[in-house]
Amino acid sequence: MKKIIQITFILSVLVCKSQIVSDINWPGFMAQHDLVWEEIPKQWNEGGFVGNGQVGMMIYANLDDNRLDFHVGRQDVTDHRKAPNKKTSMGVKGANLFDYSRLDIGSMVLRPAGKILDIKVRQDLWNAEIRGTIITDLGEITFRAFTPYNRMLNVVEVHSTETKSNKTVDYSWEWLAGLPISPRIIAKPSALKEKDYALNPKPDIKMVDGINVCEQSLLAGGDYATAWTDKPSDGNKSTMYIAVANEIPASYVSAKVAAKTVTGAVITSMKTIEEEHRTWWHNYFQKSFLSIPDARMESFYWIQIYKMATCSRADGPALDLMGPFLKNTSWPGLWWNLNVQLTYWPFNASNHLDIAENFITLIDDNFDMMLPSKRGKNFGDFAWAMHNYWLIYSYRGDAEAIRDKWLPKAMKIAEVYETKMIRNADNKIELTAMGSPEYGGFKAFPNTNYNLALVRWVLNTLINTSETHDLNTNEVKKWKGLLADLITYPEDENGLMIGSNQPVDISHRHYSHLLGLYPLFQLNPDDLKVRTLVDKSVVHWHQIDESKGLVGYSYTGGASLYAALGRGDDANKMLQQFLDGNIQSAMLLPNTFYMEGHGRNPVIETPLSAASSIIELFLQSWGNKIRVFPATPNSFQDVSFKDLRAEGGFLVSASRKAGITEFVKIESLAGNICRLKVSDWKKAIQISKGSKIKIIKVENGEFQIELKKGESIVLASNKAVKPIISVISNSKSDINYYGVKKGKSYTEVYEYPVPNFDLKAKE
Repeated sequence: MKKIIQITFILSVLVCKSQIVSDINWPGFMAQHDLVWEEIPKQWNEGGFVGNGQVGMMIYANLDDNRLDFHVGRQDVTDHRKAPNKKTSMGVKGANLFDYSRLDIGSMVLRPAGKILDIKVRQDLWNAEIRGTIITDLGEITFRAFTPYNRMLNVVEVHSTETKSNKTVDYSWEWLAGLPISPRIIAKPSALKEKDYALNPKPDIKMVDGINVCEQSLLAGGDYATAWTDKPSDGNKSTMYIAVANEIPASYVSAKVAAKTVTGAVITSMKTIEEEHRTWWHNYFQKSFLSIPDARMESFYWIQIYKMATCSRADGPALDLMGPFLKNTSWPGLWWNLNVQLTYWPFNASNHLDIAENFITLIDDNFDMMLPSKRGKNFGDFAWAMHNYWLIYSYRGDAEAIRDKWLPKAMKIAEVYETKMIRNADNKIELTAMGSPEYGGFKAFPNTNYNLALVRWVLNTLINTSETHDLNTNEVKKWKGLLADLITYPEDENGLMIGSNQPVDISHRHYSHLLGLYPLFQLNPDDLKVRTLVDKSVVHWHQIDESKGLVGYSYTGGASLYAALGRGDDANKMLQQFLDGNIQSAMLLPNTFYMEGHGRNPVIETPLSAASSIIELFLQSWGNKIRVFPATPNSFQDVSFKDLRAEGGFLVSASRKAGITEFVKIESLAGNICRLKVSDWKKAIQISKGSKIKIIKVENGEFQIELKKGESIVLASNKAVKPIISVISNSKSDINYYGVKKGKSYTEVYEYPVPNFDLKAKE
């Protein structure tokens, strides 16, 4: 009895400390979101994927060659033709995507002894691994594949029961090296001559310290290498270890590093490797929680949370269009006119800012080098990326970093914009012709709403930051003058225009002209006049020309715009259309990756931005207010979330039951001013125990809460509420929605034809 009392006491202390109870069976909850393949994944567009933010594998079959491919990728393996002494030539003057393109590493392929008849696959999200069974005419081969989070290698465990004439027959492994050329050349072979593109040498297969190695040298110098070994065990079982190292610009180093990584894994018990890996992933998933009454949307959301960590890590490169999962594509790198910006949005509110640190590093390391090259008509793209930079620190609540790191950079952005300002006859400031991404084929227009919104955001945020820290007195006066004289946003009878001489008169996929609403919120929808303008503008953008020019991110963007307006049902409609795959020429794949260019070009930002759009139905934090359930669809009567993050450095948890907000918990991580908006509350009562925290009612549904750094509070509109975070029940028939289902395999192979390239041996 004494032991029982002690255990009960410990549990009650934990409950009192957190003030809310989490009723979540994490393994069971995550299992209902696993991707399950009922048909054989036959190409990249159908594959399962594992990764650790730097290296990874896409897994799919090649039935013509009777094999299962484990296509290996490493995100920082790029060319560096304009920068022989650096890992990449990105940002170097005169360099283009052919100079710093991603490069294909290759595939480790498993060849059964018998003919493949079927393959069953399950992607286990909770444990970040893939398990499968290959069924052949001689028996079965089961496998488990994962990418240990803290090791730059992939692991595949195999067990075969294939027999012939009552005798065991062996499967085999083969390394197929990737072509060490820009995938852009494969997508457009004519560029080989047009760009006078010289081919890298053929790879060198050799042994290093008893380990198989494929060493790939580059014309610019240096090399990357893949090492592997197959460790057999009893009962026709073995474990394949595949490591990839990239020590460019060094030469003859990567092979030794890769071989050492393999050797280190081989001598470590699998239990240790597995436990390290699972511990990281279990902690990662539990940093936040979201459950909604839509099984498909919920699964999609959690697969994106998984995907984020397979593709991004703090000490890795910035996330491009594919992460570690390279395929031949027209776009093998980073893109700045929307892609990198949308990619990083879900890291903020989902409370995974730690693995977004690589974006901060990207800007810090390249800002001064890139600024001169970005000053042209598309300068707005770089300015927009600086909003992402600021946003990360805003969600951290890190005012010092905004002051010390963002402010000096933003002042240089403002200086460039000043060179693009001209005074008109009325002494008002206009902007010279600049781009509004992709409209008219990247044509320039005067007074683009895209850049007018960015100028206003930069100047307003410079003023706010400087005044907060009592800095830049003279500059603040100048910035205020510029804002006062800046022309208003060009508009016509349909709302916001592209620029002062260009209406939105064709169906156009990009919402650049609407940036003033979302994500910049320089157009405040809480103002009725502004709301009328932006509401009309969003509706027109999505309806013109029967939406024929829209693609996937037009719908995720539409969802975010409608959510910002509080139109939850319309936001949900946008998301449902995206999840249905009814997105014109674009494709949402059964593994939740997204394709443009007739299914051949992966563009990772769109599904990731959809995760952000989903969160915005339930939590927004623009305008210095934490907005709980601001755009929840009427059909979502029950919603539960925990430790989602808000701007200012706040963790927010909440529950909605029968369409009513039950409770809200807020934890302050930075001690910033906390203003909460819950539209269906007339009052807010502290129901958490401990010190009483001052709550000031600003108006119905809006409250200021005096939280110090490290303090938390649980609020409700009545004292009878029991704060419990629980899983929202969904029909079992709707779970495990993703993966290739019966009869749903693609009949077309979405790959560029690969020409024959005459690679020469290294001299």
